Amino acid sequence: MPDPISAPSGAPSPAARAVPAWRVLYHEQVCPQCGSTDIDQQDVETGDGITEIALICRPCGCAWPVACVVDWDTLR
Repeated sequence: MPDPISAPSGAPSPAARAVPAWRVLYHEQVCPQCGSTDIDQQDVETGDGITEIALICRPCGCAWPVACVVDWDTLR
């Protein structure tokens, strides 16, 4: 079985790709501040008219993004 995080066989090297490799990392739905799993999702404004979906801890009000996008051109 191929490695699920590797490029398919025959794919060009990361430096030769026309489109950079990106990966979406979803954050765990456990509050990083209090450890609660009583989590809700809401649209929140982040500034400059940008709105994103955030995870919100109901007990303490801590908020964090649902996910982030990262550059996945990592050399092994």
